[in-house]
Amino acid sequence: MNHKKCITTLLLLFFAFIINPVFGQTTENPFRVAVIIGDQWDDPNNQLIKPPKGGRTSTDYPERADYSGYAGTPDIAESSDFYNLMVMLKSWGIPFDVFRLDQQFLSRSMFINARGEPRYGTIIWNVNRSDSLLQPDFSIIEDMVMNEGIGFIALSDRIWQPEIQSILGLEYEGSWMSSEDLEIVNKKHFLTKDLESPLDRSDGPTSHKQRMQVQIKEAEILTKQGDYPQVTARTLASGAHVVWIGSDHNQMFTYPNIRTLLRKSITWTVGYNLYRTWEDEAVMIMDDPGNAQNAWLEHWHYPTLKAETIEEFLIKPLKEHDAVLNINVVAGFVNENRQQVEPTWQREFTDEFGTRQNYPSTKEGIDQGLEEGVFEVMCHGLTHMQPDLTGWWESPLDEEKSNVGWYREFGDTRRGKEIPAAEQLWRMKTAKRWLKDQFGVTPLQFCAGGGGSSLSYSNNTWRIAARAGFGWYGWANGYLGKDMVIMGWNFEGTTESPVFVAAPPNGHDFGIAENPEAFTSIFDEYPNKRFININEFIGVIQWLILLSFLVIRLYS
Repeated sequence: MNHKKCITTLLLLFFAFIINPVFGQTTENPFRVAVIIGDQWDDPNNQLIKPPKGGRTSTDYPERADYSGYAGTPDIAESSDFYNLMVMLKSWGIPFDVFRLDQQFLSRSMFINARGEPRYGTIIWNVNRSDSLLQPDFSIIEDMVMNEGIGFIALSDRIWQPEIQSILGLEYEGSWMSSEDLEIVNKKHFLTKDLESPLDRSDGPTSHKQRMQVQIKEAEILTKQGDYPQVTARTLASGAHVVWIGSDHNQMFTYPNIRTLLRKSITWTVGYNLYRTWEDEAVMIMDDPGNAQNAWLEHWHYPTLKAETIEEFLIKPLKEHDAVLNINVVAGFVNENRQQVEPTWQREFTDEFGTRQNYPSTKEGIDQGLEEGVFEVMCHGLTHMQPDLTGWWESPLDEEKSNVGWYREFGDTRRGKEIPAAEQLWRMKTAKRWLKDQFGVTPLQFCAGGGGSSLSYSNNTWRIAARAGFGWYGWANGYLGKDMVIMGWNFEGTTESPVFVAAPPNGHDFGIAENPEAFTSIFDEYPNKRFININEFIGVIQWLILLSFLVIRLYS
């Protein structure tokens, strides 16, 4: 973050503790969320989270995965609630743990620390019906909420358990298709104040959505769908605040209002919140400086950028707009004569097309942009080319060298196979070290050249990039961490995520070489966006959690 945002964050968290209690709560709840799921996480190793496949498989109806209706809005879609929850919590920078009841036994010790105090400020309950659950004792959740005062948020139809209905103060009857909208009936409550009604319009992803039908016992109705409540709130004698958010679990988080409602629910049930939103930010990216393919690949042939071009057409307009350009840089160059990889920036030669390539001049320009604070260097791999170039070496330009498959480093698209995990990891770590030596920065983002990657679990490029110590898979391809790896991303350009945009004219130094004047069009296209260093985004999803923990310890 910049200095102003860091100070604001610290002050907000400070006042959260000075002013506490808020919302009528009498206890100081920990700023951490427990997300409890059933069997929606399909990785038995609890690391990789893949985006849901609409219609191909279904967590709720696996026996019906072969037929699913329309491709765009399938009747049977793989559950997306867990995936979207992970994306939102990571984007907001809210600390959380995941408990999966198909692999873990529900116990008090999950929620209480060694001193007998709650470890979490709230629980997000998202447990689907499944025979694979380890026969959980749901009365433990009742005890945590009703006696220990931990907040509670339940989602959609994940409230089939009688104990959960008891907490919520309602009786669940089932869910059926309906196209009626979720209309707010109480605009005065903290949760629904300032939200637009309806929460999910029928002109969204699909008009026919699952709607929950419940009977209210002891809860305040905030939103209805026709005659049926869809959002309720309740305050218990323990001081715990309780929320139920209805709607279709596969559709609910496609609606901005419901995403905001979830975030406000965390605030209300914990008693305070510290989070980051991204509606005003954009991450601008350019690929390929340092790449060797521009000297060999016919359809992608162009001269390297000179320092003068970089200064005139990139650095100057970036400074004028107080913007940052994030550059995926290639650290190594394939030397055909020696048949080996060497550091890129010592290369200056005339290629076989007759074009002068001056990599030292490119580096001079990047160094200047780094010094001016308008560039950030990220990792685009070691060479952007296959580890095994047998068949490429000494090939004429119009034969093997013209095949784009050779210019993919982490997935062998030329031979139709994957790159082994150990080779990928070595290339990532080596590229990281070389970029540190070359530019004095440690890249936090990794981007596979040309999008070539390996997808099997053992060779999965996302998992390996996380092992190499990266925090983000570019451009917008997911979170990398020791706790989990999320393939892909959602909600770009909204409160939940910055928009990732290509530097004009085509997101590559190729475009700048061909038409450098086009670069400034980005500021007309996004006149109200702040173009941030990608490390600010990575810092939030990786380190805002640590910051909040440190400040909490300081002021508690």
